[in-house]
Amino acid sequence: MLIAPTRSGSSISAKISTFTGAAVAAVENKRFPDGEMYIRILDSMEGEDVVVVGSTRSDSDILELMLLMNAAREGGARRVFIVNPYFGYARQHMVYKRGEPVSSKVLMQCLEMFSDRGMCVEMHDLETLKYSRKSFVNLDVTKTVAEYYSRSTVDLVISPDDGGYQRAREIGRIIGVQSAFIEKKRLDAKTVEMKLPDLDFRGRSILLVDDIISTGGTIIKATKLLKDGGARQIFVTAIHGIFANDSDRKIMEVASDIAVTDTIEGTYSKISVSRQISEELNRWIR
Repeated sequence: MLIAPTRSGSSISAKISTFTGAAVAAVENKRFPDGEMYIRILDSMEGEDVVVVGSTRSDSDILELMLLMNAAREGGARRVFIVNPYFGYARQHMVYKRGEPVSSKVLMQCLEMFSDRGMCVEMHDLETLKYSRKSFVNLDVTKTVAEYYSRSTVDLVISPDDGGYQRAREIGRIIGVQSAFIEKKRLDAKTVEMKLPDLDFRGRSILLVDDIISTGGTIIKATKLLKDGGARQIFVTAIHGIFANDSDRKIMEVASDIAVTDTIEGTYSKISVSRQISEELNRWIR
């Protein structure tokens, strides 16, 4: 097995290599003067199972991933596997307004075009999986997040909405504390009211958990609400940390700490999902 990382996948690829024993290929990656992307895998791939690793947060990430998969195929790889830790565009998994594309369907079809099978970590909406005609695994890393907080001083696990409560409840169950969610009520097209559950937050340590932190608006509002309710400290966690528009800095102004997984590498990527990815890959290679 040979690992071929995109630029966004270089850090997590090194960790996957440690767990699987697979080598990480050298990849030449540059831009031509006109802006076009150039990709070349420098290691021999003939007859190898090549694992292409990279998240698809940006448009250039997507193109880089597809070019790398094709390079593996053209280079004689026996099979091409894709590890897509953060599957972008999953929030556009359906047509909301007439004239829109189903963006996640387009991305899924592009990825399966060049790969034999693939995996991602905690896709935002699982409807996208039905668009793949090949095996595409969605890894649930709730246990990994819970283990990170298993020795912490958390008293209560909170989801910022009811949609994410199942994750919060499972984390609470694993670390042995109560869980709940913040109620949301839409007042108009632009205004959403948030209401804390009927619990005593005074002097308690709260773990606020979500799947994705992008602009951070929901998390910041929920954190302020919990502080107003008397919470002593608030730890913020999520599976995917996008942190658009410096939202991590804004969150740290009101929260005690942030810890997200390394599906998107960054300052707060303190929880690694590389072991789970490696375990799944080892099952494929057997």
